[in-house]
Amino acid sequence: MIQIVLAIVATIVICVALVAWPVHPAKPIVTPISLTPASAAPVATTPFLAKFTGHLMALNSNGDPKPFDDSKLAGVQYVAFYYSASWCPPCRAFTPDLVSFYNEFKPAHPNFELIFVNDDRSDGDMINYMKGDSMPWPAVWYADIRNPDLNARQFCGPGIPCLVLVDANGDVLSDSFRGGNYVGPRQVMADIRDMVK
Repeated sequence: MIQIVLAIVATIVICVALVAWPVHPAKPIVTPISLTPASAAPVATTPFLAKFTGHLMALNSNGDPKPFDDSKLAGVQYVAFYYSASWCPPCRAFTPDLVSFYNEFKPAHPNFELIFVNDDRSDGDMINYMKGDSMPWPAVWYADIRNPDLNARQFCGPGIPCLVLVDANGDVLSDSFRGGNYVGPRQVMADIRDMVK
C-alpha cells in the first residue's frame, strides 16, 4: 500500500514539476521524494528549520544529487541562505570564496548551516554549478525553490549574490542588503564569523 501511495505522490510531483517549471530539453528534472517515514521524529530544532525537512539535497561523492540527511539540521541555530546562479558573473567570482569559508568554518561550528537557493533556469544548470564550484552545503531541490509553502526565496534581496544569516526561528541577523543598500555577501561572511560561536 505504501509503495502505491509513494508512486502516486511521485507521479503528481513529476506532473506538477513539468507543468509549473520550464525545463531545458537536454537536462533531466531532479525530483525530490522524501523517503523519511511520516512517523519519524523531527530532526530540526524549530518549526522554521523543520519546514526544510525533505526539501534539501546535496551532492554525493560522484557529484550526483541525493537527498540531504535531515538529521544534520539537529542542533543548528544559525542558517545562512545563499542566493546565486551560474549565469551571474559576480556570483561566480564570490562562490569559490564562500566554499573556502564554509570548508574552514563549518567543521568547528556544528550549530551553523548554509543552504543554497539557486536562481538558474534549470535543475541541470543548478547541479552543474554546484559540481563545478564543489559546493559542499545542502541546497533546496530545484523543484521546490518556488514552492510557496517552503518560501525559500523569502530572504532574497533585489539582486544576487545575496547571503542572509538567520537564526533558528528565521529572524534575520545579517543581510547583503541593508537599508536599501547593497553591502554584499562578504560583509555577511564577516558577520557570521562574529555572531556564530
